[in-house]
Amino acid sequence: MRYASKRDWTFPLVWIFVLIVYSLVGLVVYMEEGSLVEIWPLFAVWLALGVFFLAILKTTYYTITETQLVCHFLGFKKRIDLEQIRKIEPQSGLYAGLKLSTAWKGIVVHYGKWDEILISPADETAFIQEIKQRAKI
Repeated sequence: MRYASKRDWTFPLVWIFVLIVYSLVGLVVYMEEGSLVEIWPLFAVWLALGVFFLAILKTTYYTITETQLVCHFLGFKKRIDLEQIRKIEPQSGLYAGLKLSTAWKGIVVHYGKWDEILISPADETAFIQEIKQRAKI
């Protein structure tokens, strides 16, 4: 079963912040140099960052197989055996750890002895039900 990642205000806010910073730097460069030629590298980097952010949004999703939870992120895969999952709960407060999500808030999956990961499936209730049913927690 495949679950898309939730999208919230995080990426657009970061994108706007980067745009503002790059615009200010571009303005300073233009005022110093008096030419638009020096601004093109800034524009190219800004566009590359945009493509990178878009790639993150398009490639982040979660699949549940018969034996594993697989978190996909930019071509990387984090595999967690369902039998190792101890607990799954909504995130409370700030999270400092492995975060494979595209949203600020999500759910924390505790697995192994001390391991945990923050993910953000769009349909959290269906995702949690599916995990609990398959992992038998």
